[in-house]
Amino acid sequence: MRDQGQVETGVVDGLIAREIAFSSLPDAELLVSIDELAARIRALDAAMVRAAAEAAARSEHRPADESLVRRAGYGSVERMLQSKIGVRWSEAKRLCAVAAATSEAVAISGGSIPVRYPSVADALAQGWLSVPQAHAITSGLDRDGGRASVEDVEEAERLLVAVGCGTHVDDVEPAVPETLALLAKRCLDHIDPDGDEPRFEQQLADRFLRMGRRRDGMWKGEFLATAEQGEVIAACFDAEVKPRRVTFDDACGATDEPTADVPALDADGSPVEQPVDDRSMGQKRLDAFVAIVSRHAESSAPRVCGEAPTLTITVAAGVLRGEPATTLDDLPTLSRTGDTVPVSIAARYLCDAFVQTVVQDEQGHPLRMGRRQRLFTKSQRRAIVARDRHCRAPGCTAPPGWCETHHIALWSHGGHTDVDNGILLCQHHHTEVHRGALTIEPAPDADAHEPPAPPRQRCPRTRQRRWRVTSSYPRRPRTRAPMRT
Repeated sequence: MRDQGQVETGVVDGLIAREIAFSSLPDAELLVSIDELAARIRALDAAMVRAAAEAAARSEHRPADESLVRRAGYGSVERMLQSKIGVRWSEAKRLCAVAAATSEAVAISGGSIPVRYPSVADALAQGWLSVPQAHAITSGLDRDGGRASVEDVEEAERLLVAVGCGTHVDDVEPAVPETLALLAKRCLDHIDPDGDEPRFEQQLADRFLRMGRRRDGMWKGEFLATAEQGEVIAACFDAEVKPRRVTFDDACGATDEPTADVPALDADGSPVEQPVDDRSMGQKRLDAFVAIVSRHAESSAPRVCGEAPTLTITVAAGVLRGEPATTLDDLPTLSRTGDTVPVSIAARYLCDAFVQTVVQDEQGHPLRMGRRQRLFTKSQRRAIVARDRHCRAPGCTAPPGWCETHHIALWSHGGHTDVDNGILLCQHHHTEVHRGALTIEPAPDADAHEPPAPPRQRCPRTRQRRWRVTSSYPRRPRTRAPMRT
């Protein structure tokens, strides 16, 4: 439960007047000062709500020459508050909405209309609730559409106010507006005699997904999903973007995971390179979305003319080998939109993907069609998975289901499709290899170089890995010692 925080203290007054610096306060006193400042903000906001209600009473449903805000030069109470307080339009509208829900109104007949939410009005006036909390409660309960009884709505209001103030028996601290909005929806679903079906039917009618192609070739989109659809999408993103680290124990109990006192060692006994995945969370979500759609296309997508959805890239044979393009038609081109893509993208899809690549000669005649199915057989991939266990990029633990099988000696350059020429890479690091940001080099012979003695006994691997992935660019090693200036 919040402390009252209504007592004027010299410390808070000094902080507001900048006579006392926050840096001079001890930790405990700083927290108390924040509580008192928050209480003052709630009190000022409550007073502003009452002022907005009075301004609306003197302005709405009146002629222009009698309207307060019109005579002051504003088109509405919201515009006046936005200008005088300096807030966004949405915040001004929220103030006016809370004012309308917690104040008496005058009917057309001249009589008074009682307050719709008296418990919210009382808690707001006493400084227990903030304006965002009050708005979450009132706007949430306004969606009942008159189907619930007045007694049930009043009981739900008292429950929400108790949760918002932190006085409910199950609460440790006051609930934030997002929690109150969700709880208000649950209350309506409980007290509505029709249940949540009417609102769900409206959500079904409102759902959509829109995509559009920009002039630079990139795509943008937006979507609106129902609650369970969004939960499915969020759960998939959580699994793809934030996977739990999985350790693999061998027969002697050794794992691939570093410990606090034992650094992670590669097969040759050298420290493992630091992770090279610098994608943002938004970039990871998009890559995860593409990976999910790609797997769906491979497995259960509807067939068009007997064919699964297939990405076709047209590229000249010489360009694929690293030669410069002589004409525009030589560039790697997507068949559906005509956009060009980097050669590294075409090379990655040729390496291992559910796509079809058309290689042309100088006259534009197709030479060969890249096979749509994965180039490695199921038994070969199982053998590579048993050896590599996860993406072999430094620091990446993407499981085999998220990985593609990369030809170390490129298939387009005559590389063989066998287990010794394959390595597991996730889609992001697979693209980085074809871009040249990562390189794959043979692992040093463990018998030729004696590895340093580890701090604790580790069981040697039963199978040495032949390849390791390293960054093509120099990287500053991380150290605990401070840098000298």
